[in-house]
This record gives sequence, C-alpha cells and structure tokens, in this order.
Amino acid sequence: MKRGRIRHMLRIGRAAGRTAEGGRARFWALLAATAIVAVTLCSLSATAATWQGREQRGAARVPVLAGHGQQGSALWSRYWDGYQGRQFTVVVIAPLTADAPLPPGVARWPGPGEVFLSPALAEGPTSEDFAHRYGTSVGTISAEGLASPGERLAYVRPTTKMLGTARMEKITGYGGAGPAFGDLRVIGPQSSMLAVIGVLLGLPALGLAAAAARMGAAGRDRRDALLHTLGAGRAARAWMDIGAAIRPVCIGAVVAALVTTPFLLVDVQLPWIDYTLYAPDLRRVGVTLAAAVAASVAMMLGLVLLLRPAAARKGASTRPRTAGSGLLRLLALGSCPAFLVLALTSKSFGAQRSAAAYLFAVVGVWVTLPWVIGWAASRISRRASRSPHHSGAPARLIAARTTAARPGMVVRLVAAMIIAIGVIGQTQIITSLLFARSGDVEQLNSAQGRTMALVQTSAPRLTYAFTAALPKGAHAVAIGTGNIQSDGSSASRVLQAPCSSLRALQLPCPAPGQEANVQYGALDKRLRVSGYQTFGETPAAVRTGPVSAINSAAGLQAVVFTDIDEPMDIPAVKRAAHLYLSVKALTEPVAEDGAKSFAVGYQSRWIPFLGTIGTLILLTAMALAALSEFLQFSQTLAPLTVLTGRGQVFHTTAFWCLGAPLLGAGAIGTFVHVVLVQPVTGGESGATLSWNLITAVLTATVLLAAAATAAGGFTAARRALTWRPRAD
Repeated sequence: MKRGRIRHMLRIGRAAGRTAEGGRARFWALLAATAIVAVTLCSLSATAATWQGREQRGAARVPVLAGHGQQGSALWSRYWDGYQGRQFTVVVIAPLTADAPLPPGVARWPGPGEVFLSPALAEGPTSEDFAHRYGTSVGTISAEGLASPGERLAYVRPTTKMLGTARMEKITGYGGAGPAFGDLRVIGPQSSMLAVIGVLLGLPALGLAAAAARMGAAGRDRRDALLHTLGAGRAARAWMDIGAAIRPVCIGAVVAALVTTPFLLVDVQLPWIDYTLYAPDLRRVGVTLAAAVAASVAMMLGLVLLLRPAAARKGASTRPRTAGSGLLRLLALGSCPAFLVLALTSKSFGAQRSAAAYLFAVVGVWVTLPWVIGWAASRISRRASRSPHHSGAPARLIAARTTAARPGMVVRLVAAMIIAIGVIGQTQIITSLLFARSGDVEQLNSAQGRTMALVQTSAPRLTYAFTAALPKGAHAVAIGTGNIQSDGSSASRVLQAPCSSLRALQLPCPAPGQEANVQYGALDKRLRVSGYQTFGETPAAVRTGPVSAINSAAGLQAVVFTDIDEPMDIPAVKRAAHLYLSVKALTEPVAEDGAKSFAVGYQSRWIPFLGTIGTLILLTAMALAALSEFLQFSQTLAPLTVLTGRGQVFHTTAFWCLGAPLLGAGAIGTFVHVVLVQPVTGGESGATLSWNLITAVLTATVLLAAAATAAGGFTAARRALTWRPRAD
C-alpha cells in the first residue's frame, strides 16, 4: 500500500475513533493500558539491571587473599550480626602497610576502635545502638561499596587489644574471585523475582491491555464488516484500526516515560518493603528502558490488530449468527484443561522444575479460563434460547440469544475478574508458603524472646569487663556438648555456671566434681529453644563451676539471660561481647534462634506489594470492561422501549447479560483456585488456604454482579428514553 493511502487510512481511522460511540472512554483506556504495560516492561528491565549492579558491586568488594609467601597489605575477616531477624555482615579490617587499599565505599581507614556504617545501620533504631555496638562510628559507607543503597553493612577496625581475639586473613586488595557477602548471600535468584513480577504485574497488565483493545468492539466490528463488504482489504482496515488507536497509545507511552524518568535521576525508596532503587543502575540501561517503552507501543497496536474480528466468509448468510471457533478460542479450550492437569501433577518433577512448571501452569489456567467460561456460556445460552420456557420471558430470551451469538462479550466481561481472583489467590498462597518457611514471627516479637541470648566466642571464659557491662539482673551459663558419640553427635548438653545462675534457671546445684541430669522436658523453655539446632531434644548434665569453655576446641558458648518476665537489653549484650570477648563474637537472642530464616519473611513482602498493584490494575480493567459492556448494552436494548413500553425488561436483561456471567465466573474462578492450590498446601512447610479470603472473594463477586446489574439496567433504561433511530 502506498504511503499516501496509508496516511489517508490513518486519518480516517483517527476520525472514526474520535466520533465513535464510547470513543472518549476507549481513548483513556488505551492510554492507561499502554502506560501500565510500559511501566511493567520497564520494571522487568530495572529488575535485571538492579541484579547486575548488585553483583558487580558485590564482586568488587570481595578481598584478594594473599598467596603463600606473599606480603599482605591488610587483615580482613567477616561475620554476621542481626536485629529483628535481619542478618547483615560485619567486616573486620586492619591495615598492615601505609598504602593498604581501602574497601570500596570507605573514604579513609578507620582508626583502632572506629567503625564505618552503611546508611541503613547509621539511621537504624536508636535502641540497637549501632553507633557504639562495634566501636565508635566515624562515617558512612558510600553507595559504591554497597550492593544496594539500603544494604546493612559495617566495616570495623578493632583496637590493638582486641585484634588478636579472632582469626583474620591477609589480603592484597579487592575484586577477588571468592564468595560474595552481605545481602547477596540472602537474596533469591533473579529468575524468581522476574517470575513474580511477570505473574503479579504482567498478567494484570495483559488483562487491562486486552480490555482496552476491545473496548467498544461492537461498533468497530460493524465498521470493519461494512468496510469489508465495500471491498476494503485487510491491510486498509488494519491501518484504520491503527489510526484510531495510535494517538492514545503514544500518549500512554509518553506518560510511562515521565513516570520512569525520576527513577533514573535519584534513588527512590519503595514504600512498605523498605527497598531503595539505585539510580545509576537504571541509568546504565536507559536505552533498554526506552526500548521497553517503544515495545509497549508496538505491543498495544499489535493487540488491537490481533483482537480484530475475522472477516466474514463469502456467501455467508446475512442473518445474525453465533460466533465461530476462532483460533484463539480453540487454543484456549484445548490448553486450559492441559494447564490444569500440569499444575496438579507438577509436584513430581523435582523441587526447581516443579516450581517452574507449577507457576507456568497456573498462569496458563488463569489466562485461558475466561475463554472457557465464554464458550460454556454460549453453549448454555444457545440451548436456553431454544427452550419453550423462555417464550413468555422476553428478557431471558434476549439475553440468551445475545450471549449465544456473542461469547466474546462474556470473555471481555469476566476476564479481568478471573485474572484478579488468580492474582489475589496466588498472592495469598505464595505469601503463606514463604511465611511457613520463615522464622516464628510471634516468637520474634515476644517479650520472652528478649530475655535470653546465646553468645559464641573464641574466648575461653567470660571476662570481668564483659560481666560488668551486662544489663542489671543478667546471669550467664556456659553450654556445651557432652557424651559425644563415635559419629560426632552429642547425646546430651552440658550446663555449667555458679549456683546463683543455675538456680535462676530452676536447675539443681550439684557439688563440685559431680553432675545432675535434667531431662529435656524439665528444662527452661528458653533453653529448649536456644541451641535446639545443635543439641536437639537431648537431656542436660548440670555442673557447678565457672562460666568457661566446656569444649575448648569450639570456644565458649554461653547463654546470657534475665528472669522470664524481664526483657533484657540485647544490644548491650552484643556490644559487651564485641568489645570485651572477641571482635567476632556472635550473640543471638532466643527470639531469633531456630531452624528457619527470617529473611524469607522479609523478602515475602514483595508478594503482597506487587499483588496489590496488580489487583489495582485489574480493578481498572474490570471497570473498563464493565463500562464498555454498559455502553454496548444500553445501545443494543434502547430500541426495545418501542416494543415493550416498560423499563423492567432492561433490568432483567441486565441481570442475565451482566450479573449472571459475573456470578458464574466468580464461583468458577474461586473453585478453580481451590483446586490449583492443592499441590502446595498441607504439611509443615506448605501453604495455608485462607477460607476468609475465599468468602471475601465470593462476597465481592455478589456485590460486583449486583452493581453491574443495577448500572446496566439503569443506563439502558435512561438511554431508551432518548433513543432515536440513526445510522451507524
């Protein structure tokens, strides 16, 4: 087709789109859909860029260990600390030469007893006392030395006295090939985050795009049919459709670009999940982000063309007929049950493969289910339209014949709601699954969880300075393994302390040189939890003696505690251990002790965060789909006022055309969700299905169906009062 003719078709399409029924609503729908699709694509690009940037900065700070016989320029070691279940890395450094290289992000070498903290620690809770926990804070680590701006990290230079209390490595520089540390050790794989964004944002964006592309479809379908009858080819009709859509689509892309631009200029902290996007990472992929915005334009225009009606066959009857079996419909009808079977059997594929297969199958089910519902509604309506029981009920007869002839109407009406049920349901299930594999939040936030802490240090015994620095009322009891078996396991634990400390735990005080055996069930509840990973449900051998290392090779392990109803100042215990026992002393409150990591629980906050955004997108799609059907519904039924003379027929027809499909789709979608989650529910680490959520979804479905019925009936009745015959 020549350029002049293409421009002519584009102008005609633009004029037709502007003057068509519901043209203004479609304009805003295409604009919003394009903007959201573009932002979603940019989110995927930003995620990949963020992962790449974190890995590069993480690799740049890995030390290069001095080889055999090589002179080291600095001493280096690391260990972990934490608060509220959040683990972070503390790096211990000390220069050996005047020209020792600085760690990335550190402006100068800290003096003995000085500390550089990341901004997240420097601005952390004052109750944690990070500014004095490891020494005296003298500066912050710049963004170049952090995996992400919100990373928690500390560089500590111990005093000369404490320098020999921990084993350290000689290094010659940074950028080595060793394992990464810090946040990079606790974050999940990039593929998991991309998959979550794809499901919770991509799927809703696709639903919104489809709803916007087919908004006002009936009028455009009639126009395409007329143009086809007049001899217009497929290319001419396609250019007209592009002309009608290109202006709002391009404006939507510009809006997305404006929304994305601030993220390239400044670091932006995302609300609630407490994660900061690093602007230089995004600037590095600026071209990719621009390509993502351009791709959203191509995707939306392609969707507009893809969802056009098929051309009528030559010689076909001019009478209204039911929709045929289009390619997309056939693919959906065949794929939906296959996806459902794959989801239910994916557990047998192995851990990683089963997760990928399950996620793929779940997405497939929710994408194809609206087509199945539309096909089923068409089949049921076709039978209902032939039933003699409807001969005296014009509203039901009109609704049945309309639905039978236009199953696509049902698909457009219920698609967003079906996908919304899937997104909301999967958000709850994935969150539940992650929390089941996370630590006990109730224990973490309990007052009793702050009454005992396990201290592990290379020091052979507690020092006077450490004991003097403990909070008032604190006691200490050494803990170690006893009765070691041939395989290295321990059949019991040993508790050793002065009598006053033993009695504080309701333990016996045997004579020197003797032991008293206490069964596991008779131990203080906190003792059963603290060190459970090491000792399990073993009994305790209680000894009277100093708080010193029981197994000298492993160093000292001791529990520091107060009365069970008196929470202890845990940060004070940590500070005392770091400054007076060992520079790498570990102090773990009983609230954070356990076999499960709390990091999973913190990371799981991404799921409801993205799920909420996805749900809002789907609510927008539902509103657009409903508005489109209301406009078409009122236009179609308006002439009936001449034949019926009463308005009740509009409300009854609205129920059967709008309310009933929504009710059926809500019930089917909820049932399918319950079936889909069976492979991942149950067991100690399995997800939990929320029946409260199921009830809420069904209630919302009833309310939505009632609102659609009332709005559709009211709109049609009001439109009928002013209806006049006019040409399309």
